[in-house]
Amino acid sequence: MVGLPAHPFGYAMLATLGVGAGLAVLGALSAVATVLVYVGVALFLALALEPAIRFLTSRGLPRWAAATVAIVGFALVIALFVVAVLPLAVQQVGIFIAQLVETLRGLPDQAWYIWTSENLVALDLNGLLSSLTELLTDPRQLSAIAGGVLQVGTGLINGVTAVVIVAALTIYFAVTLPSMISAVLRLVPRSRRPMTRSLLDEVLDSVGRYVSGQLILATINATFTLLLTTFAGSPAPILLAVIAFVAALIPVVGTVIGSVLVVLATLTVSPVAALVVAVLLLVYMQVEAYVLSPRVMSRAVAMPGVLVIVAALAGAALGGVLGALVAVPVAAAGLLIINRVVLPLQEAR
Repeated sequence: MVGLPAHPFGYAMLATLGVGAGLAVLGALSAVATVLVYVGVALFLALALEPAIRFLTSRGLPRWAAATVAIVGFALVIALFVVAVLPLAVQQVGIFIAQLVETLRGLPDQAWYIWTSENLVALDLNGLLSSLTELLTDPRQLSAIAGGVLQVGTGLINGVTAVVIVAALTIYFAVTLPSMISAVLRLVPRSRRPMTRSLLDEVLDSVGRYVSGQLILATINATFTLLLTTFAGSPAPILLAVIAFVAALIPVVGTVIGSVLVVLATLTVSPVAALVVAVLLLVYMQVEAYVLSPRVMSRAVAMPGVLVIVAALAGAALGGVLGALVAVPVAAAGLLIINRVVLPLQEAR
């Protein structure tokens, strides 16, 4: 029979202190989670600007001047979006809702609707249509929605603060990235610094090209959606282009989700227009997958499709859309480290 240790209360106290310290660390991490998100977003934005900064520095500009040009250009694009695009997209929300209500009210006169409601007894189309129309037209429902919008509006100050903090951190990271890399390398033994620097440069360059490439693909997708929905006669082409841009930022499945939403929204014009838009978006997805994406992502880390899907799903489960955006380049960096460090060490044994 094993007896008690010499000082059981001392061991119990140490274990209690250890658990308490662990809980304190977890609580501290939870408290600064928002700050860590700000730092992560700023770092990824700085990495997205890094290819442009390196291009300018290769043309003879000093680092601070190249970073200034890249940051000012990015800020001008954001300002143009906020001033010129965002107000029109918000305005088109009301137009689209009015068009949707009119379309719903005209459904009972459609032949396919009459046939479906008469033959599919289990499907109460009239009740569903009445509930949806009431949701969009009832003042009480609209006031409830407006209340939710007001609650969102109360966080406007926090949103502005977040934008300012992320912008300041992005500028700092973009300007001081080489000195940050040098500081990190000082923690590595001198004999391994050349290999570590080469690996770190490759990881940062690959992640930066991935982030900037994803932005380029999302912009192309949004532009194509804008032109397509405009010619299709959609009442809200700019709104649909913004939706397509945001959805296309999500790896793998984002373009599909955005295309489905655009097609469903085009049903308010006519089923024929929605069918044409669906076919053309399907063609575009093939062009993006086999022509645009290989060219834009040619210098990013090549990843198996299954790994991209798993990383995107895991990131979305942990952090929503932002997590999905961050997970894929992080997984790509991990894959690069495995290929450059882990596998050669295993082969050398």
